[in-house]
Amino acid sequence: MAKNKVRLDICGCECTLSSDDSESYIRSIGDEVHKAINELMQNNERISVTMAAIITALNYCDSYHKATASADNLRAQIKNYLEDSSHARMDAEESHRELERIKKENQTLRARLAAVGDTVEPAESPAVTVSSGTTSQQTGNFSRVESSADADQESFIKFFERKSDEK
Repeated sequence: MAKNKVRLDICGCECTLSSDDSESYIRSIGDEVHKAINELMQNNERISVTMAAIITALNYCDSYHKATASADNLRAQIKNYLEDSSHARMDAEESHRELERIKKENQTLRARLAAVGDTVEPAESPAVTVSSGTTSQQTGNFSRVESSADADQESFIKFFERKSDEK
């Protein structure tokens, strides 16, 4: 981009500036500085143009440093938010994988339960004596209870063990 040379008159002081920025931008900056110096001089009639220019420069320098500090603070906050977002995304992905693992495990257990349920033969519906002395027929599926508690415990544990053909 070509350098633009702009001649400015700020409070009676002529200067020529050379910049990569457009002429209209340079003039708007010059007008802003000229306005700030004039306001200082109008508010205090004893102040010289030089002193008003120095105070204006100090005000703009102060504003620059505060704006830079604010921008740095915002960058740090954005960085923290991005890190938090990244951690949350990773946690969500991990939770999703865990959910899928649990769903598969649930399906496997349901299949095993169904397989065990198919192998148990339902017992005949027993006749139950009701308190009035009459006999009532119960309906539903019943299985015979083994007399040995050890056999019950062993079949319970085998139910949850992984079968070698389901790996």
